[in-house]
Amino acid sequence: MEGTVLRIEQGALYDGAGLRTVVYLKGCPLRCAWCSTPESQSKLIEKGYGQRMTADEVMDEIEKDDIFYFHSDGGVTISGGEALIQADFTREILQKSKYIGINTALETSFCVPYSEIKKVAPYVDTLFVDVKIFTDELHKKWTGLGNQRILTNIRRFLIEYPSCEVRIRIPVIPGINMNVTELLMIACFVADLDHFVPLELLPYHRYGMHSYQTLGREYPLGDTPSPSFAEMFELADQLARTVPHLPVTTLAQTFIY
Repeated sequence: MEGTVLRIEQGALYDGAGLRTVVYLKGCPLRCAWCSTPESQSKLIEKGYGQRMTADEVMDEIEKDDIFYFHSDGGVTISGGEALIQADFTREILQKSKYIGINTALETSFCVPYSEIKKVAPYVDTLFVDVKIFTDELHKKWTGLGNQRILTNIRRFLIEYPSCEVRIRIPVIPGINMNVTELLMIACFVADLDHFVPLELLPYHRYGMHSYQTLGREYPLGDTPSPSFAEMFELADQLARTVPHLPVTTLAQTFIY
């Protein structure tokens, strides 16, 4: 089976436990104003971004670092774009990885039909799901689509696959969702889920500006500053104090989103 791969990065530290190989796939249903990888939005190869690869070719790259996975409790992470736009291809990579004992993780927006999620769910050890904005109208304004499918998919997944480790991530963007009201609504949603799910805050950055220039597109949030370390830690602390029994952390030092 072939898929469209944006790139493969080895030795990643912040996309799951241990050292990881991250496979970025092309294609995404959302058009987030703060997207750091606009070259991943289209499933098509454009401006040199992306290549067609078979699942076996991807596995050859993943297996190069299997000794590091073993010693660091790492593994492979499938990301995007939105990996579940290519759910069959994603499933084949995850299934092959699980078969040879490599830990698996998936980074997703969950903004896909649940039937696509079910294709990969049995082969995912850790799931990172974005909840970008809780208010449906604001979500549609800033990402192009509403969020009801995302929230429904999260609830259903936790019921049907309770053994999978799930983490909810919020990209924190000044002027869009970086306010206590919006973040508290997400925190309360996470705290009310049927299973224990930690919350991670990720700071907005402008690392994707070069890609926008290469694609000949204007960057929508060019004047938006990145949150400071202090602001990120203060937000995490406030949410943790306000919502009982909800673990909240920030990856402020990584600026990976």
